[in-house]
Amino acid sequence: MKCATDIGVLDLEDTSEDIYLELKSKCEKSIKIDGAEAIVLGCSGMSDLAVRLAEELQVPVIDGVSAAVKLAESLHQLSLKTSKIGQYGLPFNKAFHGRYQHWDNSKK
Repeated sequence: MKCATDIGVLDLEDTSEDIYLELKSKCEKSIKIDGAEAIVLGCSGMSDLAVRLAEELQVPVIDGVSAAVKLAESLHQLSLKTSKIGQYGLPFNKAFHGRYQHWDNSKK
């Protein structure tokens, strides 16, 4: 179940207990009704709530910001880069027109 909380982003700047309980209630509903075994928080404003939610709900709660940073770190540590063939290949050389048409970009 994709569950929107209807909690405004600005409401998460100073998270009150009411906001937390509303979010927790939506998570509990997803676990009970849909059998969710993990919760993915869809807003960086909820990052501070991930640990508390995980402890109380007893399911993994994934903070998208932390997950993205860890993924980027792991790609860097593994020295992995985007493929340079196929869809992500370098663009084909294009002829220059106008004042730079004499410049040969095929030697780059």
